[in-house]
Amino acid sequence: MNLTKTCLLVFGILCFATQTHAQLKYGFKTGLNFASINGPSELNDAGESIENWKNIVGFHIGVSFANKFTDRFGVRGELLYSKRGGQYDYDGQSYRFFDYTGGVSYATGNSKYLININNAYIDLPIVAYYKAGDFEFSGGGYLGLLIQSSGEGSLLFSNGVTENNLPINSTEFFLDYNFRKDKAGEAVEGTETQIVRVDNRNLELPKTIGAYYDAPEGKDKLFNSLDYGLMAGVSYYLSGALYVGVRLQYGLADITNNDSDIAKARTADDKSLLLRDDKDRNFSIQASVGFSF
Repeated sequence: MNLTKTCLLVFGILCFATQTHAQLKYGFKTGLNFASINGPSELNDAGESIENWKNIVGFHIGVSFANKFTDRFGVRGELLYSKRGGQYDYDGQSYRFFDYTGGVSYATGNSKYLININNAYIDLPIVAYYKAGDFEFSGGGYLGLLIQSSGEGSLLFSNGVTENNLPINSTEFFLDYNFRKDKAGEAVEGTETQIVRVDNRNLELPKTIGAYYDAPEGKDKLFNSLDYGLMAGVSYYLSGALYVGVRLQYGLADITNNDSDIAKARTADDKSLLLRDDKDRNFSIQASVGFSF
């Protein structure tokens, strides 16, 4: 949390500084985020990539406070509500545990996940800017606090075979994730059920599952609360107040909790879960329109 305190201190200094100068400018901006999550892919036994992230479209909206030191140079702080995330696609070798009264069946097969993940942040960007004619160039950093995290999609488990060499019919789940509130082992409340034949047993399984349905106790809260990184952009002023701009936002923080980032491709030899000690970062391109007063 030292980084949080540092950024808040910087923002506080900026606000104090703006009160001592006559060149204080206020603003409003809104626009779209073309966002994704960057990180290493899981590999199958042949060394092939079996997961990837694609862009989703979110939005941002908020206010800005700028301290104009000269006609061309100044510092700007912003307070934004910003939605980003990514479309997660996994298609490859996998496994499942099927719990029943008195035991559990382990099966290998193929899993296909398709999930749209939407993470909402309160962002605090602080940038320096330089104006050259009608153009403005800016660069700096940002701090983001995750306030909402959800996902929707589907999971198809197919070609399943248990350790007893018995096949399992293809099983599909709807995914309704709340990464901030769901608990380990929980399905979505009130969901319909389905019957799946596993090791000569009829198991009643939910049709819609939560974010940590397959996780053991304590393995939840996949996304970390804090995000931070760098940003750079350019804006064009259509008039003295109205501008359009584009900005690149590159995260430096690992946004996933490694203690809850469970591998989907394989387990350990003793069937215990493997955790992914990797780094997943936010990446987005912001297209904005705004006013500066």
